[in-house]
Amino acid sequence: MVFELASAQRRLGADVEIWTVNATRAGSTEHFEGLPIRYFYPDRAFGLAKSKRMEQAFADLPRDSVLHSHCTYHPLNLQVGRAARRHGHRAFYHPHGALSPLWLKGWNFQAFKKRAYIALFKKRNLSHASGVFALTEAEREDLFSLGIGAPLSVLSNGIVPVAQASPDAGQEFRRRFGIPPNAPAILFIGRIVPLKKLEDIIGVLAELRDTHPDLHLIIAGEVRPRAAYASWLKERALAMGVAERVRWTGFLDEKEKPAAYAAAQAFVHASDSEGMSISILEAMSAALPVVVTRGCHMSAAAEAGALLECAQGAGPLAQAIARCLAAAPGIVDRALEYVKRCHSWDSLARQAIARYEEAKRIV
Repeated sequence: MVFELASAQRRLGADVEIWTVNATRAGSTEHFEGLPIRYFYPDRAFGLAKSKRMEQAFADLPRDSVLHSHCTYHPLNLQVGRAARRHGHRAFYHPHGALSPLWLKGWNFQAFKKRAYIALFKKRNLSHASGVFALTEAEREDLFSLGIGAPLSVLSNGIVPVAQASPDAGQEFRRRFGIPPNAPAILFIGRIVPLKKLEDIIGVLAELRDTHPDLHLIIAGEVRPRAAYASWLKERALAMGVAERVRWTGFLDEKEKPAAYAAAQAFVHASDSEGMSISILEAMSAALPVVVTRGCHMSAAAEAGALLECAQGAGPLAQAIARCLAAAPGIVDRALEYVKRCHSWDSLARQAIARYEEAKRIV
């Protein structure tokens, strides 16, 4: 998101640079499509990274510059906050869903460490910011519940629309993975992890066995990082008697995805919690009808009629997918319009710049 948002802001005439730490490129500035990326040497202590050279560069900036930070748990966030308060800059932060209560509950080490970091450092730093951006209204409410005192606003993820593949490319994809030419297929693209509730999506095939006996499921994602979960899913599919209609493609790169979209009749995500899934937005831009559960936090798109949203579970998903397969054209047209209107990088860049200026007027 960082590169695309900054590039769009620069196209609109803003003087934007990306600053980051990188020991091998430190001291250099590279230009990508006209966008300068400056590299600073990281200073390391106790396993954490900050940069004294970047701190000096903050001091050299004109007063009231905008610092927009995206790395939620990185110590550079604290450095950005200190520089903003010390030198009269405006600091904005983008947690990208990383402060969701889902990641903070329980007593495992990761959750405990995050809660401690938020209590000791993060909450104060965010509360002194000129603004904090949430990806969705649900995330904005989460940030408010955490007690973040800074102005909170929604700035969604953006995408570059997916180039739509030809029907022939879709049929070739089907031949590659053994999907009958005329069988309806639903598609999932994402990480193969328990949070995504793939067992519910597999369960759709069993739920719709009588009305859609030839419905296939395409699961695209890297299996190896969670091999045990993938094995359990395959056992579940066998136990439900639907394994022969599930296709595991492995990871698909950006060149392969358009053909996968063209091969399917609907896209489905059943996650317990999402910041804002890029794959959902890409599927919408590829003219594929989309079904999501409420944990995907796409209620604004659902209210616009751009996708179908349902409760968690194989049953509600099956009902929504059956509706989606029967009423695709209207959903597709609304989805294409919605993505263009709400998730283009130029639109989001304008929104961000407006928030920067609004904060300046408040001060």
